[in-house]
Amino acid sequence: MEKPKLEFLEELKGAKNLLAFSGGLDSTALYFLLKSYGIAFDIAIVDYGIRQQSHLEISRAKTLCFWDNKQCYTLKAPKINKNFEANARAIRYDFFTSLVSQNSYQNLILAHQLNDNLEWFLMQFCKGTSIENMQIPPKSLFWKQNQKTCYILRPMIFLPRITLQMYLQTHKIFYFEDSSNADTAYKRNYFRKYFANPLIQNFQGGIQFSLELLAKEHSKTDLEDLGGFFVFKHNALSLYYIDKASKKLGYCLSKIQKQQCQTHLTQQEFSIVLGGKIALEKSQNQICIFPYTHYKLTKAQKETFRKNKIPKKFRFFLAKKGLIDFTLF
Repeated sequence: MEKPKLEFLEELKGAKNLLAFSGGLDSTALYFLLKSYGIAFDIAIVDYGIRQQSHLEISRAKTLCFWDNKQCYTLKAPKINKNFEANARAIRYDFFTSLVSQNSYQNLILAHQLNDNLEWFLMQFCKGTSIENMQIPPKSLFWKQNQKTCYILRPMIFLPRITLQMYLQTHKIFYFEDSSNADTAYKRNYFRKYFANPLIQNFQGGIQFSLELLAKEHSKTDLEDLGGFFVFKHNALSLYYIDKASKKLGYCLSKIQKQQCQTHLTQQEFSIVLGGKIALEKSQNQICIFPYTHYKLTKAQKETFRKNKIPKKFRFFLAKKGLIDFTLF
């Protein structure tokens, strides 16, 4: 079969890359595809200790890296007693963050594919949310500190799972099967079995085209991170941007909070704090979104902020960041 084409190949070439690996079908396919395209990368794998084969998955990862001269980072996760998916994700991403910050990785590569993309879309659609939250972005900012940044890249996001399976079978590449993927008690597995898989089986081309189109439209309305905060001019997309910025700052708005924001947007000026985490202020038709904090201002700082017409809560955040001369215009 023809080798599946990956996204972001030019961005990955020559960069310092870290692949999130599990030993399953998707990450194994991505490992060997990246290797076939000449992309250099290391891998990170977490052992949650919930399957008998987990030690074999770690051993497989280490063996691959030994023969391919790659760094293999492993983590033995603490026992998770409840909310497994959410807590496992938190452990996993904390692990990735520490590796990225310590080793200056420029890209964190994840093995999400078309089926994952559709599953997420359907789950969020049925839950009730914005079109933004229905998508798994092909590329997003993962970590930023001073002048260093790391992006999440999903090179297989538009490749159907069957294509990856055929690739591995053609090249006789071993991968582990996760038996928990068949358990429909998990919401994602339920959507996969009864909706996503049948839809992709019958309408793969149209689904692939639509999700690619949504991703392109999303990129046109992307929001610039100014260094842990966001400022933009109030417009018809304001609620969309507020939702997006909050998510990038690690806070997901509830339906009630979105309605609250929508109401405030009709006002000339407002200042609110959401969940004690995110502050949102509107002044001079500019909207500022930033982590809520408090800081003791000097008299000179107060005067500078007043002259620059900076909203009051935003002043504390800017002063703490050392951005005294920041202006909204």
